[in-house]
Amino acid sequence: MAPLSATAAPLTAASAVEAPASASVRSATIDPASATESIGVWVRLDSNKAAVAGVKVTVTGSGGFSSDVVSGADGKVTVGLPGAGDYTVKLDETSVPAGDGVPRAGTNPRTVTVAANSTGVPAYFLLTTATGGSSTSAPGSTTSPGSSSSDASSGPSLFDLLVPRLASGLIFGLLLALACIGVSLIYGTTGLNNFAHGELVTFGGLMGWVLAGPLGLPGPIAVIGALVLGGVMGYVQDLGLWRPLRKKGVALIPLMIVSVGLSLALRYTFQVIFGPGTLVAPNDTSAAVNWGPVHLRSSDLIGAIVCIVLLLLVAFVLLRTRIGKATRAVSDNKALAAASGINVERVIRLVWIGGGALAGIAGALIGYYQTIRWDTGASILLLIFAAVTLGGLGTAFGALVGSIIIGLFIEVSTIWLPANLKFVAALVVLIIILLIRPQGILGKRDRIG
Repeated sequence: MAPLSATAAPLTAASAVEAPASASVRSATIDPASATESIGVWVRLDSNKAAVAGVKVTVTGSGGFSSDVVSGADGKVTVGLPGAGDYTVKLDETSVPAGDGVPRAGTNPRTVTVAANSTGVPAYFLLTTATGGSSTSAPGSTTSPGSSSSDASSGPSLFDLLVPRLASGLIFGLLLALACIGVSLIYGTTGLNNFAHGELVTFGGLMGWVLAGPLGLPGPIAVIGALVLGGVMGYVQDLGLWRPLRKKGVALIPLMIVSVGLSLALRYTFQVIFGPGTLVAPNDTSAAVNWGPVHLRSSDLIGAIVCIVLLLLVAFVLLRTRIGKATRAVSDNKALAAASGINVERVIRLVWIGGGALAGIAGALIGYYQTIRWDTGASILLLIFAAVTLGGLGTAFGALVGSIIIGLFIEVSTIWLPANLKFVAALVVLIIILLIRPQGILGKRDRIG
């Protein structure tokens, strides 16, 4: 894993190509470091999220503003803006390297709304070779009467589309599992559905960025630091908030409402401290694994290995250690566990520390895999609860199974469905499975009445 950049800029600026200026068109490149508003353009392959360099992008806005830029080696470029407003971002498809495809249908050009003092507002372009993408032709090209069927027949096979998405879905599912296990264990030991768990993920991602960016620590050290700080955050939350509320005998519904309030408070605190823009952890975008249609970056591969090692470690702790057996005993029957001599409060405290640590490292790895924002955890919170519910509430192994299923289905569904419906499709699968097996895949039936 390559170390993160020490720059605090939301995205790495690439070389910019300045268009000729005229009396009616204000064409210029504004330094994004000094601009109070900017757009962060990111050009990637849809199949494996690898960066695409050397792609020309034009940003236009009101008042005749126009700026031509070129994506850098990491596929990113930041465009400084003269002010807030609506801007049109258009990718020049003739500048895309041969074989990398075209932007997804309906995404080129795209309109980006930039609020005052907003930097790094994202404008993503995912290039796909699948049929149904943008159909802009190169200048001077002609289409023969029979070219339509020829293009369709020469498109990628189902195997070429499916395998990269399976790999991406598996990696995302593993990242999701790290966050889900904490939610599941906390629910199992306390009965609390913690709606502020997403902010533990965000906290870990932000701490990873701070350690490796402004502080300049190596990437692996930053990830370990995010794990430790996430555990500290979980401990502080339990010590300062949840334990006193448990001692007062506060019911579960008020506790869930408190977690919602805590989530909002932390989320907007992160926004005030780190700003509304996107923070990117630059890493090695070259493919480390090339197997047929699958091309994985070094950060993807290392992240997947780290997730697998941590998940195996969690399984070992739960199955083979005294604290793990005590945790499972408290989850099964808290009163009986206490009567057997188990220190229930100590178990719950350790669960909060472990859940916070796993959420913290999940956030740091998500920062490498995608980007990190002040609301990253909130954006995946619904997926976390969906995975936990799908696998079975209160079961750590159920959370793992549910996460893998959700991750795979989200990515694979984009073969047939628009990308903006992939989360909806995953939730539909959740509903269908719960109709068949209400307790979840690995959950146990409870007697009611």
